[in-house]
Amino acid sequence: MKIKKQSTIVETVVFLLLIALTLVTYQVGEIGLSGTNISLGVFAIALFKGALISEHFMQLKHASGLWRWMILIWLILLGIVIYLAFTA
Repeated sequence: MKIKKQSTIVETVVFLLLIALTLVTYQVGEIGLSGTNISLGVFAIALFKGALISEHFMQLKHASGLWRWMILIWLILLGIVIYLAFTA
């Protein structure tokens, strides 16, 4: 029972962190901040949120290395491609 309770606390903290990061990116848009660095920062937050979701809510932290790495590599490659699109 103790493991389940600790897991629930971790999941709740991760969920609150996801909400906080979402509010940060929302405020960036509402304030009207722009530019390449701001856009890349917002996108970095989105990639981080994707990693949190895959690890904690898709339960990939308990999966074998192949599944875990496939999602993380996909997120990293997506980030690189979008970064290159912004900077090219």
